[in-house]
Amino acid sequence: MTLFFTPNKASKPPSATEIDDIQSSVVFRLDLDENRQFAERQLTVSKDRLQVSDQAGTVILSIPMADIVRASIETYVGAGALKLALLDGRILEAGHFTPTAAGRVTAAVRLVEAYIAGETPSESLLQAAEERVCPKCGLPLPEDSRVCNACIDKRATLLRLVNYGLPYRLQALWMVVLSFVGTVLSLMAPVYTTKVLTDQVLVPHRHPEWITWIVLFSITLALLGLWITILRGRTAAWLTTHLVFAMRTELYAKLQELSLSYYDKRQAGSISARVTQDVNELRNFLVDGVQYFFVNSLTIIGIFVVMLRYNWQLTLLSLLPLPLTIYLTRRLWTMLRKRMHRFYHLRSSLGGLINTVLSGMRVVKAFAQEANETKRFSQKSTALFEAELNVERTMQTVFPVLGVVAMSGTFIINFLGGYDVYRNHGNDAIHGMTLGTLQLFLVYLGMLMGPIQGMTRIADWVSRSTASAERVFEVLDTDIEVADDQNALAMPYIEGKVELSHVRFSYDKNRLILDDINLVVQPGEMIGLVGHSGAGKSTMINLLSRFYDVTEGSILIDGVDIRKISMNDLRHQVGVVLQEPFLFPGTIRDNIAYAKQSATMEEIMRAARAANAHDFIVRLPDGYDTWVGERGARVSGGERQRISIARAILHDPRILILDEATASVDTETEKQIQEAITRLVKGRTTFAIAHRLSTLRDADRLVVIEKGKIVEVGTHDELLALPEGHYRKLVDMQQAVNKLRDEASVIEG
Repeated sequence: MTLFFTPNKASKPPSATEIDDIQSSVVFRLDLDENRQFAERQLTVSKDRLQVSDQAGTVILSIPMADIVRASIETYVGAGALKLALLDGRILEAGHFTPTAAGRVTAAVRLVEAYIAGETPSESLLQAAEERVCPKCGLPLPEDSRVCNACIDKRATLLRLVNYGLPYRLQALWMVVLSFVGTVLSLMAPVYTTKVLTDQVLVPHRHPEWITWIVLFSITLALLGLWITILRGRTAAWLTTHLVFAMRTELYAKLQELSLSYYDKRQAGSISARVTQDVNELRNFLVDGVQYFFVNSLTIIGIFVVMLRYNWQLTLLSLLPLPLTIYLTRRLWTMLRKRMHRFYHLRSSLGGLINTVLSGMRVVKAFAQEANETKRFSQKSTALFEAELNVERTMQTVFPVLGVVAMSGTFIINFLGGYDVYRNHGNDAIHGMTLGTLQLFLVYLGMLMGPIQGMTRIADWVSRSTASAERVFEVLDTDIEVADDQNALAMPYIEGKVELSHVRFSYDKNRLILDDINLVVQPGEMIGLVGHSGAGKSTMINLLSRFYDVTEGSILIDGVDIRKISMNDLRHQVGVVLQEPFLFPGTIRDNIAYAKQSATMEEIMRAARAANAHDFIVRLPDGYDTWVGERGARVSGGERQRISIARAILHDPRILILDEATASVDTETEKQIQEAITRLVKGRTTFAIAHRLSTLRDADRLVVIEKGKIVEVGTHDELLALPEGHYRKLVDMQQAVNKLRDEASVIEG
């Protein structure tokens, strides 16, 4: 049975104890009421109670957390409902929401489930509401960002941008001077080419020799204006290029310093967009936007001053259409922005479909889905066609109308100014005007409309640019979670003794991944880490590499806490060979020498021989200069692994970490890799995770991890001798799987 709660069925007001619970809780915003109409609702979740209230604070629903069995989300067309299963068997729809609020409600469900299970919610979960919506306005925040475009302090952001320009203030001042002079020249030209020529030469029909001088003077002004425009543009380009270079370099350097936990919570594409798109948006604003704003401002002011000087009454009358022009322009861009947003979204979606299908063409053909993919493409392409046609029709209809409205001031000037000129027979009068002045007004009005229309878009331009700047500053202001201690110790040489003492670790402070790990490893000892997937093996490796810091306890290397050792010294003496080796675009030689840029060719070849990689490398057409392609796509998986082992050998670490180094390769390749690893581990403290347990037979000790705890420690034979031991069960399970595979191979053969 489903019950709908409305305000007239509200529970009694909460008690003082309940109010205390609510005040120490998390508030999630809902955007639909009980009738699924747009309205603001507040979903408040504490460890003891769930409450729903309206915008005025009236409690609509209040349920003790102890009465809730389960929380879930049911999705409808264009909306969703938060459902609660109660102890008495009832199912309540506690709140409704649009897809915009779905992320917040999902976080609320996770929070309720944590309280039901008696768990302490993670800090990230408690902050879910603040992370997904702006705490000021309640609007959804962009993906992977806490910058709200509607609440940005534009003034503070622009001032911070100005600080980047302080080292180049002389160039900025020079650009301002050039803009001022260029604007003055552009306003002087019509005075001579229009007013003086008409009033002093053409109308009185005298001074024919002035025509030559006026034309020459106009040409001089045009050439001077051109030179100043070029000089101003080059100065602006130099200035903004230096600004953007400094900002992009600082941003990329900060990304190198940030801890892995920062990247765990964000998509690579979003981070890359900060360095490329956001910085480029700033560049466009600084190169074009600032110049555009400053020059247009000077032009508008200058034209007003000149027009007011000649006839202030006609000037004010000619500007009557200006408010309507500004209003229509702003409405036009608001309307177009929404339609363009839909167009860009559909274009991006179509591009994503094309990229996905082309990447998976083998699968498409294997399952004979060509017709269905063509149909999908046609549907998306049709939607894009309609959106683009809508945008183009709007632009081709509204812009001509806007042009007529913007130039309607010329009708006023022609009508009133024309009568004034006619009454005065083209001669100056106290309240009259000449034919040249009338023409000058028309020229200036034409010059004025463009900058005014452009200035109506400045606010939008500033908003987009400040949003980009804020996203850049957001990265620059991010705290580095794993950083060098202020009094970090230099340890240029490490013996290799490792001690884990009461180590506990959690990625989100909610569920412990490692719980009270204690282990002492002697220099040169090889430790095999064994356990089910998700047991915590890779997490131990991440902590040993200090990609993350322990939540509790400590890791000591040669008796020194790993957090006290200089990060540079630590990373130079810890080597990692991953299950999925990563190769950078470049040559094989570049990838082997990545950890030691100064390595000679002899050192590179020696490392490759030790990694059983030299023979296949020299058989390639370009040998060590062979280009490996994106992520090493031009070499096989086994070859990539041996190149990564050669890189680790050249790195010459004192502590070696092998993370499934022989997984997903054939038997022959595994043998070659295993031989290379045997050479690599000699004299080094080694931690190894292996997919095939047989590869860990030679380990000095095996450490079996189960649910974040060490449950067994011993040699391969010692652990195998335990009939009910965890390691014995893992070995028996793997042998059973291998037997099934062998039988399947025989049947297929």
